[in-house]
Amino acid sequence: MRLKKTTCALLGGAALLAAAPVLADPPRWAQARDYRHHPGRYPYVVHRVYYYPPPPVVVVPRPVYVERPVYIERPVIVQPAPVYYSPPVYYAPPAYVAAPGVATVGGAIAGAAIGSQIGRGNGRTAAIAVGTVLGGLWGNSLETRR
Repeated sequence: MRLKKTTCALLGGAALLAAAPVLADPPRWAQARDYRHHPGRYPYVVHRVYYYPPPPVVVVPRPVYVERPVYIERPVIVQPAPVYYSPPVYYAPPAYVAAPGVATVGGAIAGAAIGSQIGRGNGRTAAIAVGTVLGGLWGNSLETRR
C-alpha cells in the first residue's frame, strides 16, 4: 500500500514539474510580451467600449476586356448514298397436303367425344353414334373445301 502512494506522489510531482515552464513569463524578446502597447493590432478600451480601427481600403482595378475572335471548327457531314429497296414479293399461300380422310376421321372423333358428354344411360350409345356420323360429315366437308 505504501508503494502505491509513493508512486502516485512521485508521478504527480513529476507532472507538476514538467508543467512549470507554462506558468513562466515570456522573455523580453518574445513577440507576445508587450502586446498591449501596440495600437492597431489589438482593440483598446475607450469608456469601456471596444474600438476596432477601420479596415484598410483596398482598391482593385477592374479587368480590361478585349474582344477576340473565337474560331470553332464545324463538323463535316457526309451523307451516305440513298438506299433503294425493291418492292416486296408476295408468294401464294403454301398448299397443305394432308392424307386423305384425316379431316373426316378427326371430325368423327370430335363428334364422338361431344356425343358421349350429351347422352345418359342407353341413350349415350346413340348419342355417340350420331356425334360420330355428324363429326365425320363435318370433317369431310372441310376436306373437300381445300
